[in-house]
Amino acid sequence: MKDPLSELVLRCQRGETAAFGELVEETQDRVYSLAYNVLSNRQEAEDLTQEIYLRVWRALPGFRGEAKFTTWLYRISVNACLNRRRQLRSRLRIVDDAKALERVTASLGDPVATTIHHEGKEALWERVKRLPKKYALVINLFYQQQLSYKEIADTLSLPLGTVKAHLNRARHALAKSLRPEQEVRDACL
Repeated sequence: MKDPLSELVLRCQRGETAAFGELVEETQDRVYSLAYNVLSNRQEAEDLTQEIYLRVWRALPGFRGEAKFTTWLYRISVNACLNRRRQLRSRLRIVDDAKALERVTASLGDPVATTIHHEGKEALWERVKRLPKKYALVINLFYQQQLSYKEIADTLSLPLGTVKAHLNRARHALAKSLRPEQEVRDACL
């Protein structure tokens, strides 16, 4: 299957900045969404999205097209997100003043609930955030970024079976965590 972005990528590799603008336009919402879901902070996600595209621009000459462009882009994005999350955590560990800690955590922004308007989705994505990070990331890539199992495996450098297992375990954990709420709703009816 031909990558629908391959022509834009080739134009970018030839140095056409307008083509890169088109490429960013085509993919930035999904990159931002991934960054936001990993970082849970609007400003950090916006900043990181810009940094990701700077990295992509610099690395594009080396892109060989062995995988779909979006798989390559998500790999860069996932790595950048995980690195930024580690940096943010280390900043929090350095802070020893209680008031300073409150300021830092307040600056981390609103949770996913501020961007998701539907209550059911809000509750579900809050539960996803409570999953182990490896499961939450696979859920995000599969459902929000709509990547295939193979694309997720390529993006995360995991065997296909591991991706399927993570997704299956994540679904079961989500279903189990939602059961008590459903039982309460059913009892009230």
